[in-house]
Parts: sequence; C-alpha cells; structure tokens
Amino acid sequence: MSFDVDNPPVEPPDECQHRLLWRLARALWEAHRPDSAGFCVVAGCWHENQRDPCRLAQLAQEGMRTACGEATPASPPWIAVTRERLAAGDIDPTDAVAEVLWHHRRARRTGR
Repeated sequence: MSFDVDNPPVEPPDECQHRLLWRLARALWEAHRPDSAGFCVVAGCWHENQRDPCRLAQLAQEGMRTACGEATPASPPWIAVTRERLAAGDIDPTDAVAEVLWHHRRARRTGR
C-alpha cells in the first residue's frame, strides 16, 4: 500500500482499483479522523483510545484499503454500499461513467 492510512491523500493513489469507493471512504475518513484532542474533526464524537481512530474512521481506512485491492473484513459492505449509492442516484452519473472508462482503459493497458 503506497498511502499512509493515518493521513490518506484526497485523490486516489495510482494503485487504486475503485476510485468511487475511495472517494466515499475518504469522505467518511475526513469526518471521523481524530484531532489532537481525540475527537472526530467534523462529527465531534470521542475516540475511546486517543491513539486509535474511532470505529467509523477505522471503517473508512478499511474502505480505502478495499478500493486499492486489499481484502479487509469491511470489503463486502463497502462494495455493496457503493453499488447501492450508484443505483439510488446518490453518485453523479458522470463520475460513474468516468470510472467505467477508467477501468476499461486500465484493463486494456494491463491486459486484464
């Protein structure tokens, strides 16, 4: 993995296989990343152990790992949520089409 899970980049890294999933997980991370006092930056919930992110921040980290092809316990739910959000129209169709085209170009380039 080429990104720091405690300080992930805003844009998906090069090895990312599911950019929409990355963006969903990264948005959750942004809301629940711990500040210096141990609170979620946006949501304001308390981290029980200040050295570790809260459960939702951990879920976000697992989502970003899943987006990069790593299997995690949360991988199936993250993939299901992404599909549900696409089906419900919660994700801009332009982004969805861009994702499909990106996968198509990537598959041709890598022979997958």
